[in-house]
Amino acid sequence: MEHIISLYLLLMFLQILHIFEEIGLEAYKVAGGLGKYLGVASILVAVNFLALFLMVQGLTLGYILALFGAVLGIGNGIIHVVGYFKSRSVRGTVGAGVFTGIPFALVGTIVLVQLVQILWNSMP
Repeated sequence: MEHIISLYLLLMFLQILHIFEEIGLEAYKVAGGLGKYLGVASILVAVNFLALFLMVQGLTLGYILALFGAVLGIGNGIIHVVGYFKSRSVRGTVGAGVFTGIPFALVGTIVLVQLVQILWNSMP
């Protein structure tokens, strides 16, 4: 089970890098301002820390909650790649976040597959 913890830590690291990239490229303007953006981003990071904590405790709820983080990573990658091609820009658009969004999505996909396998194997 340690491998999923390591993968999930990598996913969370990429999520935090992604947030910094979005702030640096002013994606918060699309979200309605920096305060609103930071509020939502903080909640998303907190949910991932809760999932990690519960997984470390060996609780199935942590693995289920971690599915959210994996899907979030995949969705971010898709949204930012599409946003980049639609806007042809990364500054102040939905395209902001494309650089970290791609690895975030790739690791999210790996984490999702691993979580599904763990949850499937833990079923009675």
